[in-house]
Amino acid sequence: MPLRRSTESQSAREDDIPTNAELAQAVRQLAQLTQAIGDRMLQNPQRNGNGNDMAKLVAGRNPLIFLGQEDPLVLEEWMRVFDKLFDALNYPTERHVDISIYYLQQRADIWWAAAGPTLRQSPAFGWEDFKDALREKFYPEHVRTAKYDEFLHLRQGNRSV
Repeated sequence: MPLRRSTESQSAREDDIPTNAELAQAVRQLAQLTQAIGDRMLQNPQRNGNGNDMAKLVAGRNPLIFLGQEDPLVLEEWMRVFDKLFDALNYPTERHVDISIYYLQQRADIWWAAAGPTLRQSPAFGWEDFKDALREKFYPEHVRTAKYDEFLHLRQGNRSV
């Protein structure tokens, strides 16, 4: 003999089943929530995980490597490229130094390994301070003086410029 369900338990189950209108409303809310999460992730990509996605975006642009030459043009170009890259990617300011030190090699990397821990002890140490420290180290006074003298005695043919 087949089992019969009581009408009481059947009506309780029917009350638990959402209507089409309720399902449509839940889907709309889910779509809005998904859109809000997506927008938030686009606005704050550094919060997607541990920031590795942002590092990959920087690496994908193949930024310059700074080797530690005492050449102001090379140093300023390196810093300018990173400034533009950080702006274009809307890279978080507090991570500028962290990502850029990866692109220091040879003399520059050795300098950072020695000077970095001391520089980072300053609570306000940031990207601009890092650039100033680079300038101080790799564009020292004797190089500035030599460039200044070169400029003062610049000649084109038999004329001074």
